[in-house]
Amino acid sequence: MQKSIFIFPLLALSLVFSSCKKDKIVYVDPDIEKEEPTTDPIDPNTDHTSIRISGKNVVDLNGAPITMHGVMDTPNNYFNGGRWKQDWNRRYNCQADVDNCLAYFRKIIPALNDGEKTFCDVFRLHLDPAWTNDPDKPRIPIMQDGKQEDGSEANISQFSAKRLASYLESLYVPIIKMCHANNMHVVIRPPGVCPHSISVGDAYQNFLNVVWSTVVKNEYIKENNDRVSIELANEPVNITDSKGVQNSDNAMTEFFQPIVNTIRRKGFKGVIWVPGRTWQQNYQGYVNYPVKDELNNMGFAVHCYPGWYSSGNQNLNKTFKKYAEDFENDFVNMVPVVKTHPIIVTEIDWSPEDPTKPTKKNEWGAEVHGNYGTWGTGTTSMFGKAWRQIHDHLGNVSFTLQGSGLYIDIDEYLRDPSNIRPAFSSTAGSKLPECCSHYCFDWYKKVARTAPEKK
Repeated sequence: MQKSIFIFPLLALSLVFSSCKKDKIVYVDPDIEKEEPTTDPIDPNTDHTSIRISGKNVVDLNGAPITMHGVMDTPNNYFNGGRWKQDWNRRYNCQADVDNCLAYFRKIIPALNDGEKTFCDVFRLHLDPAWTNDPDKPRIPIMQDGKQEDGSEANISQFSAKRLASYLESLYVPIIKMCHANNMHVVIRPPGVCPHSISVGDAYQNFLNVVWSTVVKNEYIKENNDRVSIELANEPVNITDSKGVQNSDNAMTEFFQPIVNTIRRKGFKGVIWVPGRTWQQNYQGYVNYPVKDELNNMGFAVHCYPGWYSSGNQNLNKTFKKYAEDFENDFVNMVPVVKTHPIIVTEIDWSPEDPTKPTKKNEWGAEVHGNYGTWGTGTTSMFGKAWRQIHDHLGNVSFTLQGSGLYIDIDEYLRDPSNIRPAFSSTAGSKLPECCSHYCFDWYKKVARTAPEKK
């Protein structure tokens, strides 16, 4: 049975925390470190938060081409492993939850870029719909593939622009400030995920226009355009054009061009990241029907997991050289915009098979082996090293692991802040070097631009 895209982030991130036992969780005290983070005046020689696009590259304040490396996260207690205390009677609807959530992020964000062991310089922030949905609105089922379904995070019937504006000010922007204080650029992702099928002129296109019109009105966002960028949507699958043709060559452009225009018309001058379809792995239509940005400050947001772009198990019997070549050739074929624009892969991860875990279904409904806590099942020896070869060869690809808990061992860090170590250190044993966490600890350190000053 094919897995529904509506539950994709839920399943993916639930795997990250499935091994967390309640008796092992260390709750964050909301009374600790309540002060607002402060930032020093921006120094172009040490600042990693400010970016713009020049040709096919991301560049820093000095105009030097860079690539960014980091993680994504979402302010949601479920996805945060239940590590902050919540008012279950008024969840996501009270100041106590905001305080507790912020306390958690104040604790872990400095651990992502400590300048000694960890070196994240970009953070993808999900504007989680748990906060932006109005619980007093009726939840209306949506039609998907001819069936009426709840739609989970793809259901926008309870969305409230007023709540988005409110929680931008009280929750999301404070998290953005924490990232800036720790020298990380922030990519913002809209609430939830795309419905399985979206169309030009539909309610979801209007929803994205409202979301980004609301976001770019925020004063801090307006004042920090170069330090915050926008990923227009998360994981479109099928897109129907204005003539009713699904997945035509111009469908993506017809859907996203008006949203880009809205964002620019509202005054946002920062980087915009445009997604592709098929869970953000198909960008071929943009070659003949390019999205145009009046400021030329635009790139593309891509996703990449083991099994995509000819990187699956059926190719593991090849030599590494052939495997890596086929992976890169298929990646460039499916994402040809990498030849003309910078790319940020906003979701990627891998860990090897764990024989104690049951199999699971991937996004196409195929059975895949369970692993140590990532969405994708793969090894550093094949997938990870081939991905690094693609990254290095293309030269204009940034990326974020799809969870903070896939980079650092959060529970161990909360118990002992002096012990920042790779995720899965306590569970993967001898297979830890085959996990994305271990490999990216070394990778991020080697490519770090400069050791950031501690805040």
